[in-house]
Amino acid sequence: MSAELTTDNSSLYSTLNQLVEARFHVKHHTLGSQQKVMQQVSGGHHSLRKGSGMTFSEVRQYQAGDDIRHIDWRVTARTQKAHTKVFTEEHEKPVLIVAEQTPALFFGSKVQLKAAQALNVAALLGWCTLQQNDMIGGLIFNHQQQTWIAPKRQQQTLLSWFNKALVLQKTLQQPGSANPVYWQQACQQLLKVVKPGSKLFLIGDFLNLSEVAQGQLKTLRKHSDITAIHIYDPLEKALPKLGWLSLTASWASENLLPINSLKQETRQRYQDQYEQAWLNAQQTFRHMKIPLIELSTTDSAVKTLIAKRIIK
Repeated sequence: MSAELTTDNSSLYSTLNQLVEARFHVKHHTLGSQQKVMQQVSGGHHSLRKGSGMTFSEVRQYQAGDDIRHIDWRVTARTQKAHTKVFTEEHEKPVLIVAEQTPALFFGSKVQLKAAQALNVAALLGWCTLQQNDMIGGLIFNHQQQTWIAPKRQQQTLLSWFNKALVLQKTLQQPGSANPVYWQQACQQLLKVVKPGSKLFLIGDFLNLSEVAQGQLKTLRKHSDITAIHIYDPLEKALPKLGWLSLTASWASENLLPINSLKQETRQRYQDQYEQAWLNAQQTFRHMKIPLIELSTTDSAVKTLIAKRIIK
């Protein structure tokens, strides 16, 4: 859908200062539990804990309450006393932020563009990750290229992610329809670089996810925690009463579709179309056992992430 935007395009884009200042909004927050997110979004479904698992610590004499499955039979046979292996949970869990910056997100009727809100969310999640001393990295992509930042436990890595994201965002000049190929290509790259036990946050538009991308996400989901965040604008949900409007699939489209927004039937059909697409997306992600939440361009990203238990 086309819309008239200000001629001062510089005001539309995110800035490094904005992304850095996000740290002060979450200085007392860390990432929430993926299981709690899944329970809230999907109505009580449990997710298996993923990660690098348990690492061996030592062998000691068996004590009441120890798991008999961990008995070390070789040591037990040699000493004639029951001994058990002791494991400690390995908490090393890289956090990867995957953010879309395609023409589908170069739209906003109020406050900011969807592309800018996507980076706001990414910044908040990134700072929360560093505050809990986890590694941060991820993938940023637009309609032209992808940029991968290997996860490290360094502030400089997050700043590098910000700078790369800003470069890709600046290539956006006009809105466009959601192209399922972009997420498909991103997921293909993730399959190559994501290590088991990672925690992924996917941020973008998920209303037109291809079957190939769904299959790729299912594969990633086997060994990683994944949370998806759908960014939308209020104008996508409800058509205002403004008389006759001319809509296009994108600014690049020459085909104009005149509609009368004063008619209740027209506005209802417009709303139903979005709600059906959102319902389909929810069902798709529920089937993949991946929690999916929505966040508007007019929402406070911090308050929404806290309310949805993405951060705590």
